[in-house]
Amino acid sequence: MTKKNRSKPRPGKHTADAPAVDAFTRSALASDLTWLPDMTAVGKPPLTAEAYAKAYLADPGEWYWSTLLLHDPSEIVLKRVLAIIDQAQLPSHEKALGQLGAGPLEDMMSEELLDRLQHWLPFTPAMRHALSQVRMSVEPPVLQQRLKAMFSR
Repeated sequence: MTKKNRSKPRPGKHTADAPAVDAFTRSALASDLTWLPDMTAVGKPPLTAEAYAKAYLADPGEWYWSTLLLHDPSEIVLKRVLAIIDQAQLPSHEKALGQLGAGPLEDMMSEELLDRLQHWLPFTPAMRHALSQVRMSVEPPVLQQRLKAMFSR
């Protein structure tokens, strides 16, 4: 029996399109604003990325709905979370960061999330605070160790 090389797609064969990992970098979030909530649907003017992050940080209770995974795909929610964290400052935004960690980041915790967060290393104090609010005790030990290693970078 011979080994088949599966590292390259065969010509003529369709391969599933994988999401672009770089879509979750700071520059990608700044250039593609499709992740912003559609405020015109609720009769309000559209938001800029900066205005959205500032509004969330000023009143996370008012904007919590925009980071619930029930309403939008996880990719969109993660982009919103990353944009907010990127603008956050401690200690003034501690509540908002805690809410993001114990909410959407905890709900999305996985190898895939940690892969996407590689672009954000080394973590800022705001990212560290948000991630520190994720209950990792329920996650597999491998995932716990990986996040711990990321914190040490």
